[in-house]
Amino acid sequence: MTYRFVAAVPTVEEHGALAISVGWHGDFHWGSVPASLAGSLCGVVAYDGDDQPVAMGRVVGDGAFYFYIQDVAVHPDHQRQGLGSQVVRRLRDQIEAMAGADCFVGLFATPDGQTLYAREGFVAENTVGMWQVLRPGKE
Repeated sequence: MTYRFVAAVPTVEEHGALAISVGWHGDFHWGSVPASLAGSLCGVVAYDGDDQPVAMGRVVGDGAFYFYIQDVAVHPDHQRQGLGSQVVRRLRDQIEAMAGADCFVGLFATPDGQTLYAREGFVAENTVGMWQVLRPGKE
């Protein structure tokens, strides 16, 4: 199958459809997704022959030194076709063009994504990824 890649942040609808297709139903505060996508630095969306979105990814960060790849997802009907690798490579190309110098590119990998990211040159270092979820107005 031939796919068309567009250098663009996915729309709210594309993001929602692809996120749900890979089982990320409860992973987002859906009301915050429009603002989150608007804050992206760049992105990639792949479309099938029927012009349906089948893969996506985006980048957040400071636009100069720190970049984080987010929300790489490939619809289950189109997995194992190299789309995830293509999305990551195209995001990396956009980051290189934006940074113009050495930069840090990070991501958080699901267990299913670890092989893809390792194949694309990402390494797990002896650091610990730490995060905190803030819930304003909630205990």
